[in-house]
Amino acid sequence: MKQPAPVYQRIAGHQWRHIWLSGDIHGCLEQLRRKLWHCRFDPWRDLLISVGDVIDRGPQSLRCLQLLEQHWVRAVRGNHEQMAMDALASRQMSLWLMNGGDWFIALADNHQKQAKTALEKCQHLPFILEVHSRHRQTCYCSCRLSR
Repeated sequence: MKQPAPVYQRIAGHQWRHIWLSGDIHGCLEQLRRKLWHCRFDPWRDLLISVGDVIDRGPQSLRCLQLLEQHWVRAVRGNHEQMAMDALASRQMSLWLMNGGDWFIALADNHQKQAKTALEKCQHLPFILEVHSRHRQTCYCSCRLSR
């Protein structure tokens, strides 16, 4: 039986030196890397939280999906990840393609396989992240909480 997607996830913020937020990366990995470098991001001491939409529109959507596997990244599920998962599950690609999913079609077969595997892992992304730090508690939500 398929496990339901986790709706809610807690993060112990005190374990990280800095917690950085990023929204709508949209396949622009190099721009993100430049920003993180500028902020002196340290993947061993800092955490990056993506508030959704790591894919579509930019040139490096597959690499952005693979970024979600890093120990220093947490994310909520964005509407673009959801569109991609829905399109692959239903084989109805038109909505996703209209919203930037054409990168997937352009991939070689082996890279499409990698993208499908990474998108399957997105099924486990929560819709809400709650970060507890020494001084406060903060929640980050994706836009889609109901089906």
